[in-house]
Amino acid sequence: MELGPISAFDGFPVWYKDLNGLRLQLNVNPADPFSGITPADLPNPAEPVSFPDNYPEEAFYMSAEAEMTTGTQERARLVLALEAAFVNEVPRENEQIVFGRVRIRVAGLRANETYTVTHPYGIDTFIAEPDGNDPTVGEINFTEDIGGVNGGDFDLALNSRVDPFLQWNPTVAPTAPAGYIGDPAVEHQIIGSLLEDQFGELQNIFRVEGPGIGIGSPDRSTTPGLNPDNCIETKIFSVLGKISTIAGVDVTRATYTQNEIDNGVIDVFAVSDDEPQIINVRGPGIETASLQRFNNQFFARVSFTGGRPPNIITVTNLSDNPPSIKNITPIDFIIATAAFNTDTQELTIDAASSDTIGSPSLTIENFGIGELEILPGETFTTSVLIPPLQLTIHSSAGGKITIPVSVTGSSTSPGSVNANAGEDTTVLFGSTVTLDGSNSTGSIASFNWSQLSGSDVILINPDTATPSFAAPNEIDTLIFELTVDGDGGPSTDTVNVSVISSADAPIANAGPDQIVQQGAAVTLAGSATGIVTSYQWEQIAGNLVELTNANAANASFTFPTQAGTVSFRLTVTGPGGNSSDEVTVTSIPQNLTITRAEFRTRDAEWRITGTSDTVGPNASISIFVGNDLSGPLLAQVPVDALGDWQFRVENSSLQPDETRAISVQSSSGESLINVLLTVRS
Repeated sequence: MELGPISAFDGFPVWYKDLNGLRLQLNVNPADPFSGITPADLPNPAEPVSFPDNYPEEAFYMSAEAEMTTGTQERARLVLALEAAFVNEVPRENEQIVFGRVRIRVAGLRANETYTVTHPYGIDTFIAEPDGNDPTVGEINFTEDIGGVNGGDFDLALNSRVDPFLQWNPTVAPTAPAGYIGDPAVEHQIIGSLLEDQFGELQNIFRVEGPGIGIGSPDRSTTPGLNPDNCIETKIFSVLGKISTIAGVDVTRATYTQNEIDNGVIDVFAVSDDEPQIINVRGPGIETASLQRFNNQFFARVSFTGGRPPNIITVTNLSDNPPSIKNITPIDFIIATAAFNTDTQELTIDAASSDTIGSPSLTIENFGIGELEILPGETFTTSVLIPPLQLTIHSSAGGKITIPVSVTGSSTSPGSVNANAGEDTTVLFGSTVTLDGSNSTGSIASFNWSQLSGSDVILINPDTATPSFAAPNEIDTLIFELTVDGDGGPSTDTVNVSVISSADAPIANAGPDQIVQQGAAVTLAGSATGIVTSYQWEQIAGNLVELTNANAANASFTFPTQAGTVSFRLTVTGPGGNSSDEVTVTSIPQNLTITRAEFRTRDAEWRITGTSDTVGPNASISIFVGNDLSGPLLAQVPVDALGDWQFRVENSSLQPDETRAISVQSSSGESLINVLLTVRS
């Protein structure tokens, strides 16, 4: 399967083409009875389709559906489609997605039994999952959507099973409407499958095999060799898809070169279908020229006259009816190289624009040291500690290039040891003091402590990271030196120990109480008066959180995605003793909304979306059927990182009750009651 150029109208591919060469376009015309779109699918049914403000949430390049009735009078449904939709279901620029869908829904089966489903794109086997209301009854709920989940990844749909496209069997009357692969309002036999079943027949069929599924079914199998008690099948499908009459055109690059005052050239690269096309380019100061073709690639180098290149050029596919048009502004082309030398730690960048007449300014995108400018004709050099992986250079004439950074010079030597003798401290007469060099770094082979000044003391274990001694009974300042040896060593550091006769206990201050949003990052700003040698935070109440830097003056944590209050105690310690203070952090009420509440009766489909300002991995929304929270639980869905949540499912066993309303409750306790549903067919 292949995809075509991107439409200037809605940002979707103009067409997809299957391996048979059948090319289908996206059809969003509600006035077309074969499109599958009605005015009710638009936000404003009375207005024409426009993107994105009056555009359907989903549309199809191809759709083929089949339905049967099981022996228990339940529904078996197959949906095969190449569908256009949006990341968050709402039409938005840069959120367009396309995916190939295989969906199988069968109800009323025997729980935990094996069922085999044959369809045009494969044979799938399932174990019927027990129904939540009756563990003896089973069901199949299978959806395979293969395509982009981020806007613009249109080529990922090429990996789906939906290829080649299905269409009405032309040997069976009636024939498909001119320009279409079928009429979705008329069920019809199909062709298109390349797979063969166990009887050597092409799988243009929807067949479900399993224990007892055919007993009492109007769709019992008539295929010789199959037990009709254990098989249902149909060759009748509802099909929609519009054959693309246009190939379209997309301009992948239009760059100009100007080395003379009154003229220059523009290189135009375009793509379309891989069939012969007449595509030309025109614009102010340009003689209209045709693009040459190689497969689906088109190219022309055209001359322009005048002091500057034209602001807009127009590329037109004249083979289309009506002609497909793309307008684009030519930009300059940047040639650049970047190299880093490990010996000099210099990053050298050479860059030039294809526009030597206009001499546009070139800037290097910020890679950590700010935006940098490259002067025309000059080599840019700067010192950096480590090189960036790549650089992006912008031109004021619109050009842009991203280049890798090459590296030359000597290899990196092993990391040197670095001594860290710890923080200066104050102690009382006669106290036991432990020095701490454990934060020293590098490949350390040995520790060695020595006293540089002050009353002589006896160091215990001076060849370890943490020696100790008894403080003298006199006021003094003792200075100790730590020497660590190893790769790149030795390295030294000193620490001061002040000895005093007495001190008051420090007074802790845990900071003011706070009110924050659920899920927010919170900083506990502690302080103290007096001599402090250590800080320690501990949580004393509320939902358990994980404290960062709990042994520093300022600690932090993430507030739970729940309403409530958490409390902490700060304890400060000094030579004169310790003291504590407490602080509470309380959440503000959550802002919870429902932006859509809809139920579609045809497919028993729920579509519910909303927002919450409480986000995080544990934030969720529970949805209940009815006008209060006592109704059946429909679903529990997560809140994503942007605060959006959604629930969408077909063939739901739960349907609206007589209130035609839903109620929701967040994981933090907030709720919305009696939200009225929009019920559509």
